[in-house]
Amino acid sequence: MGRIAIFLLPKVVRGLIQQSFERWLSRRIPSKEEHQLNSRNIMIYPTRFGLSYLAFVAIVFLLGTNYQNNIILLFSYLLASLFISVMLHSFYNFSQLRFFSKAHQQGYAGDVLHFPIQITAEKTHYDINLHFSDLTINSRVEKIIHCPQGSQEMNLVYKSGKRGKHALGRVTVFSEYSLGIFKSKTILDFGHFAIIYPKPTSLIAGQYQLSAQPDEPSIDSYQTSTIVGTDDFSELKSFVRGESRARTAWKQLAKGQGHYSKHYQASQGQLKWLKLNEMPSNDVEIQLSYLTFLVNELTATNQPFGLALSTDSDDTSLNIMPGTGFTHQEACLKALALY
Repeated sequence: MGRIAIFLLPKVVRGLIQQSFERWLSRRIPSKEEHQLNSRNIMIYPTRFGLSYLAFVAIVFLLGTNYQNNIILLFSYLLASLFISVMLHSFYNFSQLRFFSKAHQQGYAGDVLHFPIQITAEKTHYDINLHFSDLTINSRVEKIIHCPQGSQEMNLVYKSGKRGKHALGRVTVFSEYSLGIFKSKTILDFGHFAIIYPKPTSLIAGQYQLSAQPDEPSIDSYQTSTIVGTDDFSELKSFVRGESRARTAWKQLAKGQGHYSKHYQASQGQLKWLKLNEMPSNDVEIQLSYLTFLVNELTATNQPFGLALSTDSDDTSLNIMPGTGFTHQEACLKALALY
């Protein structure tokens, strides 16, 4: 038992230190969309090279003292002065930068999402690096070697995994300018999170039927031909990821006029419902992927539909009433992501 306690002690201590640091960081650098670097949120400490440099200065000083050699002592004082000057210069290079970033992005499972961060500089800065603080995200370090006066934008990359709402944590910004003796660092919190929709999985024609009401038998067979559009042509719209390529306007694409999809006037009739418990699978994740595909298809053809996620016919709290348009599509996809 004693051995187990000794084995767990370092991990427990590390956890307590980490929790204390997170609480201090939340008070020191609270979550907001815009941050300006100053003495309150900048941390400066020597790098490994800086510690080696400091040790070398101490050795030179001891040699000068031991041999009572004024030249060696003077040399150690010059090295120590350089050490302090570089620290002040590192702070000057890092301070007064302003960072702005929107909190969230959305996409499908497996997508690569980009979180843009706008950087505003009142003077020229050098060697500015950014990355997500959470190392499990495996985000690469974005680097600006020369940051001139003005505004510019950098993108932090996040490779999405499972569906749901994922908090991405803080963003680490650091610089080792100049000489690499000191690292200037801050850990900013923009409140970044990602809403990941289920990855769309297409259905075979006739594999699913649309219901007129959440608790009534289905009336219209879901057919690929209906989604592609046998109704009257309505208009061309910019191609949206997830739409069927059968609606691609190949003529316009071949002429280099852009990637558009054909949209058709939806036939009038009873409102349609997409129901989770009627999806052709026993796997909830596959069912959600089917629903994502259908939401995109029906939105693209401007057909009104509702979404019923509750398995209990008496429970309507998880239902989204029928509608059309991008806002309705986004609400349905978000409900599928958070289900």
